[in-house]
Amino acid sequence: MRIRRIKIKNFRAHEKSEVEFSDGINLLIGQNGAGKSSILEAIFAALYMGHPSFPRGYLQANTRVNAKGGIALALEFEHGGKAYKIVRDTKKSELLENGSLIAEKSSDIARWVERNIYPIQVFTNALYIRQGEIEGIITNREVMEKVLRKVLGIEDYENAERNAAEVIKDLRKKKEYLGKLIERKAEVEESLRDAEKRFSETLRRIGELREKVRKLEKEFKEAEREYNRLKAMKEELEGLEKRKAVLEQRIQAEKQRIADYEGQISEVEKEIAELEVKLSRLGELEPLAEEYLKLKSLLSLKDELAKLEVSEARLREKKRTLEEKVAKIDEASSKMAELEKEGKALRGTYEELKRRNSLHQRALQLKAEAERYRKELEKAGITPEEIEEELRSIEKAKEELEKLSEEMARIREEMASLKGQKDNLIENLSKLEGAKVCPLCKRPIEEHDEEEIKREYDAEITSIEKKLKGLERKLEKLREREPELREAIKREPKLIRLKKTADLLREVEEKLSKYDLGELEKAAEEFEEAKARLIEIKKELRHLREELEELENARKELERVEKRLAEIGAKKGEIEEKLKGEGLDSFDEVEERLKELEPAYREYLSLKGIPAQLDRAKKKLDVLKKKREESVKTLRELEEESKELTAEIEKLSKEFSEDAYREAEKKYMKSAGELEKAKAELKGAEELRDEVMKLLDELKSKRKEIEDAEMEIETVEKVIADMTAFKEKVSRLKAEEELRGLEEVQKLAGETFSEMTEGKYQGIRLKRVKKYGRERIELKVLYAGNEVGLEFLSGGERIALGLAFRLALSLYKVGNLELLILDEPTPFLDEERRKKLVEIISGQLRKIPQVIIVSHDEELKDAADYVIRVENVGGKSRVEVESLGAY
Repeated sequence: MRIRRIKIKNFRAHEKSEVEFSDGINLLIGQNGAGKSSILEAIFAALYMGHPSFPRGYLQANTRVNAKGGIALALEFEHGGKAYKIVRDTKKSELLENGSLIAEKSSDIARWVERNIYPIQVFTNALYIRQGEIEGIITNREVMEKVLRKVLGIEDYENAERNAAEVIKDLRKKKEYLGKLIERKAEVEESLRDAEKRFSETLRRIGELREKVRKLEKEFKEAEREYNRLKAMKEELEGLEKRKAVLEQRIQAEKQRIADYEGQISEVEKEIAELEVKLSRLGELEPLAEEYLKLKSLLSLKDELAKLEVSEARLREKKRTLEEKVAKIDEASSKMAELEKEGKALRGTYEELKRRNSLHQRALQLKAEAERYRKELEKAGITPEEIEEELRSIEKAKEELEKLSEEMARIREEMASLKGQKDNLIENLSKLEGAKVCPLCKRPIEEHDEEEIKREYDAEITSIEKKLKGLERKLEKLREREPELREAIKREPKLIRLKKTADLLREVEEKLSKYDLGELEKAAEEFEEAKARLIEIKKELRHLREELEELENARKELERVEKRLAEIGAKKGEIEEKLKGEGLDSFDEVEERLKELEPAYREYLSLKGIPAQLDRAKKKLDVLKKKREESVKTLRELEEESKELTAEIEKLSKEFSEDAYREAEKKYMKSAGELEKAKAELKGAEELRDEVMKLLDELKSKRKEIEDAEMEIETVEKVIADMTAFKEKVSRLKAEEELRGLEEVQKLAGETFSEMTEGKYQGIRLKRVKKYGRERIELKVLYAGNEVGLEFLSGGERIALGLAFRLALSLYKVGNLELLILDEPTPFLDEERRKKLVEIISGQLRKIPQVIIVSHDEELKDAADYVIRVENVGGKSRVEVESLGAY
């Protein structure tokens, strides 16, 4: 599998990001918190979201705060010569193979990846090396144990072993339960016989009670029939008597209603006669009322005329003021034209003066820069020539220090080798006492002179010690020289900064020499004067435009005033014409005539509603007469119905007997009580039957359960034996798999470590040791044929061993390793370890087709083919390519 591209939307700090990957070493670089590891998390989510072990609520927990829309991920990768694309968002999930859809459900996609690419445990434990695992795996026994158990699959075997133990425990509990159940067999059989006897007796009792109920029901029905017949006659008689009483009340009420209608009719007829007299007087007053209203309307024009005269006087005054303003328009227009002409002429030279003013500002900036650089060099008390000379000396010191470091490292290696030889000689010498064979040549000891061998060993040890002392003295001299060189090199950053200052000073002085400051200063003064005059002209023009606009508005307002005065004159003429048309000379004559007509008009108003009142009274009279006729008709019908009811009551009274009714009621109640009692007894017997029947079913079910238990207990015993054997087999397989895995990882890691150290170390040893009553895995390295501890390794060699060990675990799990991901491999590494890691990445990791590394360490850029910079800008992750690889 090789990843080609990941598109991310609203995931953690990534609002919208797209990252491309190439073959070779891909480096995601940036400060902590920039969003680098989030890209790896997005790849993991795109592949395995929907997997049973994938965290619940993952989308909600990782959705960007205040995001518009949800998370969206699109991962493109190659596998087996085919191109694949996985799309995940809040609305859909889909997997495409060469552009064709092959899966849509989230769980189906995760299942396809698990089956066709890598299982989720392989991806997380083999392909994805997390922060701190490279060095931590060899320095922390707990980390080593944890990673080994995951990668070698020991946890799976232990889970299987633990699950088998749980199953055996549950089966034993079931066996115990089945045994106790079988012990109750005799008790259940006895209870079953008792229940069957009770059931038979209950059935006999139910038969007797059912016969008794049938007999009582027959007697009850006969009594009920007679009782209901007499009860119906009684209720019918009572109902007829109630109806007759209601009819008598209705007859009396209807008679009263007829009398009320006759009184109301008389009153309405009298009212109609009075209204007809008033209607005649209304006809006489109508012409006078019309004349009054016409004169009243004409008088309203008096107020309107007064208002028009006031408006006319006000408008004439306004007209005079506006005419004075309009006279000033020509003067303002002339002044504005002069200013525009002056501004146009001044702008012709302004741009050139502006350009020269900019040159003046630039020259002043350069002058200030040059002064600042001079002061910095004066403060340092050094000349540019002295800086150059001292930098050359430092370069020589750096070269010497590098050679010195190499020589010191070579001496340390030689000393370590000599110490190893000395330890071997001392060990072999100790083995001579009582030995049967020579520890060196393995020949019989009697073939040698033991004293001579001891002398040879002592001589060799003495020679080695002498060499070690010589190397120690040489190393000490080198150590003495090292601080001097480092002290000299310490000034390099300051000198480089001062050299840059000197270079900048030369550059600024060269630029400054091209400017004539005197001529530019004069141009700047002219520019400021021109700028001030242009601003003044602009202000004056703005005031004139505002004034002209105001004067133009005055001209328009004057036109409106003149038009309004003409309208008022015409309206006054219309009012005077109306007054003359009525034969009147003044409004005083109108007011005099209105006073004469006012009493007649008031009487007219009081009688104006008479026609409507007369019409309503006539309609009311018609309604009252109609209602009186209806009431007379209803009274006759009610009196007829009362006679018929009286005849019915007399007839029914002859047929009904109160004594016979009470006797029938008594017999009915007695029969109902006896029947209810018999039914209750029958119901109790039937409930008892149902309870006994239920008990019988339970006992039969329990008996069946016991019979099943007798057969099942044999099966459970067999399964317990099988699961015990399975648990023992899993335990053996776990031990075999662990041994095989440790041997394979030891072989792979040893070969890689030997290659990384160019054969200095021959491999590694992994073995279980028991200390303090607890088994642990111990890691040793092979050096000069001996096993040595990790404390023997330098910092860089430790990183090499950690990476070799981690790569071996990945190769053991995956086999053909095409993809490797390292998340922050250098968080706590010193300079030596970082350099070694860069060297290993540049050399060893290039054998893997695609490597993705996340780091904040800029040194790793030297080992990468494709560098992607990740930054956090305003709370959002931003991704950009810093250097491109071959892809």
